[in-house]
Order: sequence, then structure tokens, then C-alpha cells
Amino acid sequence: MSAATGLGRDELTVNAVNPGPNQSGWMTAEIEQEAAARTALGRVGRPEDAAALVAFLLSNEGGWVNGQVISSDGGHSVNA
Repeated sequence: MSAATGLGRDELTVNAVNPGPNQSGWMTAEIEQEAAARTALGRVGRPEDAAALVAFLLSNEGGWVNGQVISSDGGHSVNA
């Protein structure tokens, strides 16, 4: 049984966020430029991009989303 199924009975949702290439201070300018070139939006993610998705998932509006792996990667996964 998955966590999403088991915990859903207690009205809890379980999701995972794949933030893709994300500049949280570790990327050199060269790595950031190369990663940005591989995203549909032409930039790497910022921590606040993933945080906004997590905030939505924790809100009442996101309460119906359950058992998902969600890519919040600016289109990196479709351009790879």
C-alpha cells in the first residue's frame, strides 16, 4: 500500500516535488548558464519556485492532489 493511499484515509496527502536544476548557491555561473539553456523558460529554478508549489500543495486548493511526483523545473524535464 502506498503512503498516499494509507494516509489518505486520515485526510493526509502525500506528494513529492522534483525541483530540477535549482540555484541555491551551489552552481557556478557556467553550470547555471548550461542548466538554464536546457529549460523551456531559459533560467534555473530558485528556492522560492519550489516553495510556491509546496505552499499550494499544503493549501486547501491543493488538497485534492495526492500521490503525485510533480516536476517544478521550468520545463527542464521536457527539454532534456
